[in-house]
Formats: sequence, C-alpha cells, structure tokens
Amino acid sequence: MRFCDIPYPEDTNENEVIVKVRSVGICGSDIHYYKDGKIGDFIPKAPFALGHELSGEIDKESPLYPELKKGTRVSINPSRPCKTCVHCKAGKQNLCPSMKYLGSASVFPHLNGGFSEYVKIPAANCVPLKDFISYEMAALLEPLSVVLHALTIAGDLEGKSVLITGAGTIGQLCHMAACLYTSKPVVITDIRAAALEKASEIGVTAALNPLEPNFEEGLFSLAPNGFDILLEASGASTILTNTVKFVKKGGKIVQLGMHHDNAQFPFAAFMKNELTFQPSFRFNQEYTLALKLLEDQKIDLTKIITKRFPFDEIPEAMKKASNSNEDIKIVVQN
Repeated sequence: MRFCDIPYPEDTNENEVIVKVRSVGICGSDIHYYKDGKIGDFIPKAPFALGHELSGEIDKESPLYPELKKGTRVSINPSRPCKTCVHCKAGKQNLCPSMKYLGSASVFPHLNGGFSEYVKIPAANCVPLKDFISYEMAALLEPLSVVLHALTIAGDLEGKSVLITGAGTIGQLCHMAACLYTSKPVVITDIRAAALEKASEIGVTAALNPLEPNFEEGLFSLAPNGFDILLEASGASTILTNTVKFVKKGGKIVQLGMHHDNAQFPFAAFMKNELTFQPSFRFNQEYTLALKLLEDQKIDLTKIITKRFPFDEIPEAMKKASNSNEDIKIVVQN
C-alpha cells in the first residue's frame, strides 16, 4: 500500500456528484486484499484505492439533484448494480454479475474507494445525513446493511435465541442488531478476550470463549435445546463442524464470514437435524433500513470503533487492522 497522486475526477455525468471523503472504515475484505492480494475470486488487475465504508460531503453538484448542494453531508451506498439483469429484476441486486462496488476488484476497471480524497459516484447513491449522525457513524452504514441482510435471510427473530460466532465488526453488529428484534438470549463467541470484552460492554447476553473449559456448559445453560439461529461471522475453516451441535434441530445457520474453499462442512449433522444453511452476500435493499435505525437512534455504531487514524496514516492504519487482536473497527478520518 502506498500513496500516489490521481487526477481529480472532473469528468462527471449530469447524474453524478463528487464527494470529498471525510470518514472511511477498514473492512475485513480490505484486509484480505492487503494480506492475500485478493478476496475470493476478486483479483486486482491494477492498483486501486480500497475503502467501501465511507461518508463525506458533496464537493461537486449534480443538476439533477438540487438537494445535494455543495457541502451537504452524506452517507454513500457503495453498491451499484446494473438494475437490468435477471438477478436485479428478481429483486436480488446483491447478486448482480455486473455489480460496480466502490473499493472492490469485482469489475474492471476497478472503482477507487474511500482511501482517496475524492470519489465520483451517482448522486442517487448519496443520502443526506441528519445533523446528529457523525461522518464515522455514517461510514458504518455499509457493514450494518450487510448484517441486516443476514437478519432478513434469518427471518423473524421474535422469540428466537441467536448464537453469533466471531466478534469482529460484523459479529458485533450482529448482536447489536439482533437484540433489537428478540428478547431471547443473544450470545457471541470468540477466542479474543478484547473482542469478548467489547461485546459485553455493548450489552450482549453472554460473551464466551470456546477455549475455556466451561464453554459448552455455558452455551447449553442459555439454550438447552440449542439456538434457533446461528450467525457465522468468523470465517474460520472448522467453525461449522465445531458449532453445529449448538444449533436446535430444524434451526438455521446464516453464513456471513468468508470461508476458503477447503473449509469443513458437517453434512451428516445438517441432514439428521434438518438444519438450513444459507450464505449471505453483501446487502440488497437494507441500506435504507440501516439509515432509519440511525435516524431513530436505535443503534450507536460508534461503540465498535476502537481506533481512529488520520488520512495521511492509512498505511499504518492498515498494518494495525491486519495484525491487531485488540481492535474491532478502525476508522480513517480526513
């Protein structure tokens, strides 16, 4: 990762704006690009700016969107589906094969993300912010949308217990969001003491370490027949094999963490217990719901932020995010 000069994106269409980036979160997928040179089959063909969790202020206006005046504070939806393919027409825009996503190598030419001072974006992807919503909170609307999409897949949580594996950004947001929709136990697991401490601080029912001797006893004491829903947010290769026994017969597992192709899958346990396995990829229409939760002050996303770096220290921020066992969400401010 390095700094370089790129041109100010002057060549905007009439439906586009230029946003000066004010805050951007470092995501697990950014770290995959940084450490592995790819994420899944998204392999960069040329250098580009990472960062898809971002917010900022309008720097260049669009004549078609008079409400987005220069200086307007906005959150940015980084998702740009084609809206014409079979998937988009079926209401599954997150599966669009032509999806253009800020800070991603999913298409070529790649789109520069929030690790640049200015980004060009369709004005329709910009949402004005209420005064009390900070730039850094608005930047985290994207991961919250990812979580809300998984909860949409999980179905109605009312009266259901929820187990979350992995207490990183997505796992923390999973328990914060799930607690809004169920009064039953919401439990999170991780091997990192700092992550469990953060979850407890925010207000999860229980935060348990699978390496502790009383781990299984603790889980079954909270859900004697198993948990109704498992939200898998760790991406660990053996996690499903190790946790499937904690899921209630007929229960559902929603996969948010990115697995490698050689990850283990407990087919026999899924069959004999009639479990449902459903992966969750990005988000669909949940960005609007995420913003509504912020506007109604139902959730405080800043609780998961553990460090902040200035824009001119992005390489240091990435090194920290890639190696720290103490941090949950690192945010860059400009």
